[in-house]
Amino acid sequence: MSENILSLEDLKFLENLHQKYGIDFLRFDENGIKINNEHIVFDDISNVDYYNMLTEISKKLKYRLNSNFQMNFSSGFKFDVERLSSFPTFND
Repeated sequence: MSENILSLEDLKFLENLHQKYGIDFLRFDENGIKINNEHIVFDDISNVDYYNMLTEISKKLKYRLNSNFQMNFSSGFKFDVERLSSFPTFND
């Protein structure tokens, strides 16, 4: 992605999650938001409304990518965003 989709506030929020809670990935798909360290993040929800911020960030990226996606964090504060393909579900 060559243009900035996320605001500086969004990036600082994600950096804080990565540094404070050791977040390795954020996945946004039809099942909602998945985080590798979800119980730690949401235990602290009384201090900051993390879920609403994550929802807003996911809306921005999902709209721009026109796809479900996963953000993978690496050392420092670097992350890659990858599109997720939807897999069909089979009903018996």
